[in-house]
Amino acid sequence: MNLHDEILKIKNELLDEFDKRVEALKVDEQEFPQVGDDYWFINSTGNVINEKWGGLRFEKDRLEFGNVFQTEQQAQFAVEKLKVEAELRKYSRPFECGAFNCCISLDKDDVCFYLDSSRYFQSQGTIYFESRIKAQQAIESVGEERIKKYIFGVED
Repeated sequence: MNLHDEILKIKNELLDEFDKRVEALKVDEQEFPQVGDDYWFINSTGNVINEKWGGLRFEKDRLEFGNVFQTEQQAQFAVEKLKVEAELRKYSRPFECGAFNCCISLDKDDVCFYLDSSRYFQSQGTIYFESRIKAQQAIESVGEERIKKYIFGVED
């Protein structure tokens, strides 16, 4: 066997060993939640509730629409995000194609808001306002820091 063949043999053995170790990690890694795991969810009044996962149909329904959290802090954050979105929507209106549609954007470099607009392109999940004045009123009412933290995921 020449040197090239010997190197290829060692390379293939190492790759096989690598693949086996990666597969072993996948088997050891269990998805959350498993039966008996603590989890948190948001009830119909916005309270965060802790339960043990039993894999029941209603729990799977919660998981399917994103209402299962590994930590209480994650669930509390989700509650606050829902509140901020609801407060912003009080000032908003649906996107209207061809009309002025103002939205709040964040410049992450300067960590400041700017009010953007679009007449023909709607972005997924964006809250639109009929004017810059309405958008500014929403910012003032809800609070810049809350919007930065819960909508854009930025804390100063």
